[in-house]
Order: sequence, then C-alpha cells, then structure tokens
Amino acid sequence: MANTKRVGWIGLGDLGGAMARRIQSQGVGLTVYDIDAQAVRRLTDIGAEAAGSVREVAERSDIVMLSLPHPTVLEEVALGADGLIHALAPASIVCDTSTNGRDAVVKVGARLAEKDIRMVEGPIGKGPWAAERGELTIMMGGERETLREVEFLFRLIGNELYYCGPLGAGQVVKVANNLASCANLAVAAEAYALAAAGGADLDVVTKVMPQTAADSWQLRNAVIERAHRRGDFTPVFKLKLARKDLQLAAAMLRTLGLPSACAEGALAWYDQGHDAGHDDLDQSAVLLTTNPELRRG
Repeated sequence: MANTKRVGWIGLGDLGGAMARRIQSQGVGLTVYDIDAQAVRRLTDIGAEAAGSVREVAERSDIVMLSLPHPTVLEEVALGADGLIHALAPASIVCDTSTNGRDAVVKVGARLAEKDIRMVEGPIGKGPWAAERGELTIMMGGERETLREVEFLFRLIGNELYYCGPLGAGQVVKVANNLASCANLAVAAEAYALAAAGGADLDVVTKVMPQTAADSWQLRNAVIERAHRRGDFTPVFKLKLARKDLQLAAAMLRTLGLPSACAEGALAWYDQGHDAGHDDLDQSAVLLTTNPELRRG
C-alpha cells in the first residue's frame, strides 16, 4: 500500500537539505521551510512545496521531520509562539534528526505529548554525501510503533538503522559517537601541530602515522587528505556544529558524574577555531589555529 502521510521538513542546511532532496527525489512530496530562501528554492526546484512558516508546515503535515542546528532552535520550532505544538493535529509525529542532546529532546517530547503529538528521533551518522546516496547511519529513539510509521522515510536516506531505546537514547548514542569522532580529530590536529612546530618533515609524518596505532579515519581524511594535501576546508561537517556536539558531550558527562577531560580538551581546539572565525568551515579547520598556511583552497 502506498504511503499517504503528508510529510513536512524544517531545516534545510547542508545535511538537512541533502536529506530532504533525497526524499523528494524518491517520490515523497515534501512541504518545506527554512529561514534561508535559497535553501527552500533548491527544494522547490525539484518539486517540493514551500511553506511560509513553521506553523504552515504543521498545518499541512502528518509527519514533520526536523534538521536543526541547536537545542534552542529545536525548542523554538517545536514549542515557540509559532511552534509546531500549536498547529499539529493530535497523533501527528515530530521526528528530530538533529543532534540536540537527550535533555532537550526529552523535554520537547514531553510537552508535545501533552497535546497528543508524538515525538521520535533519528540523529544521523555521516554527512551530506551519504544522504544523497541513501547511505546514512540513523540512531533511532522513541516508541517502536511510532518509529515504524516514519521508517519509510529513514530507509530512503539511510542504509543502517539502529533502534537505541526510548526517546533520548538516540541522542546519547549520537553524542557519544561525536565525542569520539571530534576528539579524535583534535588529537590528530595536536599531533600535527607538534610535528610541524618541532621541525619534522610533514610528508614523512603523514606517511608514518597511518601505518601505526595512530591511524584513524579523521587522521586520513581530515588531517592528511583535506588539510595537508589539499588545503581545502569546504564544509562537510561545520566546525560550529562539531563544537556544539562537544559542548553537549561535556555537559552530559558532567551531569552523569563522569570525567570529561577528553571532551573538554577537544573542545578547547574547537573553541580556538571558533575564536579564529572558522565556524562555517569544515571541522578540520581546527588545524588552522596552529598552521594557518594550510589553507590554500
């Protein structure tokens, strides 16, 4: 049986836009909204319908997918004066694909439930390139029955779907994942800075490290390929978003009474990148704080 649910999408940034385009191109008509008119136009050019506000998306949707940059934006979109809570019909579904942390998602879900609006989550692993090919990793949280109703959308954008537990559990898995990923990059950047400042031949360094236990995806892709070889910091995962995820990780660790030294140390590198004005570059721009000559693109 063909799906008859009306689907809305709010948040058309790099990843959100790629996911929405993938879904629209696979035959699911979307009603879309973003504060960036050009981002909306990229969707309407391939057949999506534009909405003029969050409320209008809610009025025209049974399922609303969200891809938003910060927990405060999630709360405003869901609960604000023009928020989804005021216009979605009972039994509608809000699905957050963002990384907003457990506390924010659970808070929003509880408020929506007071209006009989259901909420689930599916934070994303990998980036826009994977969304365009339907190869994202999706960390689902929420009631299983509700997730089944949005699974047809997840399967258009992802090839690895994991049920993590109740609402908020997907956020815990995603924040833990991004802590390891972003901290790994910070360590690799620090090692590169040490080698550069110590006068090492960096071509030799970048040949040696992948052959030892220092090897990692971030070392090979962010440090060696993007920064050292190409000097290209065009965003795949923006530094400001990685910084936000590390802030969420550090806060969650403190709340749970756990050591947060690795998160705090990694965050210091991203704070330097932020202070240097690199927020909208790729997260690999953390290397520019100590090696600005790397930027050639």
